[in-house]
Amino acid sequence: MNMQFENHTLQRYSEVNLLSTDGRIGSKRYFLYSVLLPFILFWSFASIAGVLVHMGSVATLTSYAVLGLAIMAMFFILVRLTIQRCHDFNKSGWLAVLALIPFANIVFALIPGTNGLNQYGEVPEPANKLTNILFYVLVTVLLALVTFLVYQLLNGELLHAAIDKIISF
Repeated sequence: MNMQFENHTLQRYSEVNLLSTDGRIGSKRYFLYSVLLPFILFWSFASIAGVLVHMGSVATLTSYAVLGLAIMAMFFILVRLTIQRCHDFNKSGWLAVLALIPFANIVFALIPGTNGLNQYGEVPEPANKLTNILFYVLVTVLLALVTFLVYQLLNGELLHAAIDKIISF
């Protein structure tokens, strides 16, 4: 009887693996990973490419290859994460093709996951304190950035700068 009680109270979680399409990922972790990992990956590769540009013509071609590799790696990780996110709300991973649409990861993060076990695995591990803090900091920074850009656009400064660039071209 005691052993039976222990089996029902222990919760097993789906592990997040960035290089796999198996399992499930929660919404906060998905949003955090789908924004930060490609950002960090791209700018790491971009800084290497920036150094290579100053080393000659062959290195310049290599820098383009490095940037292309960074973009492919970003999409690879983003699609893998989105497949796991689709699995969390009990849908096929083929829906992850929509992740190629800009800002679609926001929609995927808003869809609630399935409670309990589904056909794709156990419940994803809940977000820990660090994940929660980083998630809310990221959301705050993104909201501040969007607010600033909308303010600049409505104020006309961005619009005037864009028109001036076009005219001076």
